[in-house]
Amino acid sequence: MKKLLLLIGLVIGSRATAQQISQYTQYVFNHFSINPAVAGSKDCLDVRLGYRRQWVGFENAPVTAWASLHGVIKPKGKPYQQNRHGVGAFVEADDTGPIGYTQFLLAYAYHIQMNKDSYMSLGFFGGMKQFKLDVSDLTLNNYNDPILDAKRSTMIYPVITPGIWFYSKSGWAGLSIHQVLGNRITDVGEDSRLARQFLASAGYRYRFSKTFSMVPSTLLKLGPATPLAFDINAMFEYKKRLGFGIGYRNQDAVSFMIKLPFLNYFTLGYSYDVTTSRLRVASSNTHEVILAIYPCKANDPSKTIVSCPVFE
Repeated sequence: MKKLLLLIGLVIGSRATAQQISQYTQYVFNHFSINPAVAGSKDCLDVRLGYRRQWVGFENAPVTAWASLHGVIKPKGKPYQQNRHGVGAFVEADDTGPIGYTQFLLAYAYHIQMNKDSYMSLGFFGGMKQFKLDVSDLTLNNYNDPILDAKRSTMIYPVITPGIWFYSKSGWAGLSIHQVLGNRITDVGEDSRLARQFLASAGYRYRFSKTFSMVPSTLLKLGPATPLAFDINAMFEYKKRLGFGIGYRNQDAVSFMIKLPFLNYFTLGYSYDVTTSRLRVASSNTHEVILAIYPCKANDPSKTIVSCPVFE
């Protein structure tokens, strides 16, 4: 419990600038939540439902649930366009004992065809983030801490997240800046803020044969007053569908992943994190489940958007 209280203190203390956004192990399978420029990258509607329970056995450990959908705008009578518009929505709820948030975001992205096999897209999330704090559930060493002077238990702030994304049939690279407004939380502490978070991702598909391939990828995360965090994953896939993967998050966990398609339009992703940090004395694992739904019809390959490894 003391370790969790220390974590809370880092997040909402008198100068709260630590990482304040959710963490995902299956970031490739859940890429729209990381970068709004992904919106509209498929020729059909893409729906994802997810649930993550972190540090099982640790009191008041983070629990995250989310839902997203996005698709491409296709003008009637014009099935193929070089440059396209994508739209989407993302809803997320994150709870860590006395603190938590709920956010609702809308997304727009514009996709520009760079050449026959690659695109660049520019996009943004825009919406609201509701932050909650239950002071009565806090235990502090210093009861003169300004956090106890919180005037409200629920606060709402506007959120904007811009992103840029490059993708092709073989790989991708992107950058997004979350909480770019850097909103000041005036009712909590002396100088608490929704700090800007920079997320950069990249990956590439290596094809060993027509049926087997490997997709190594990385996700870099950087925020004020926090060291650089990174994930390195490798997914081995059979026929671009069934996948088994392994990942590493620096100073935190080793991950094992599986991706399993079923009933034509559904794919289930599951990851299991083995904690390697000092938190392992109180917790040993994290579970994350994602259900993807994409009812794509068979189309003429010459009239479809480039197929990126993120969606396969």
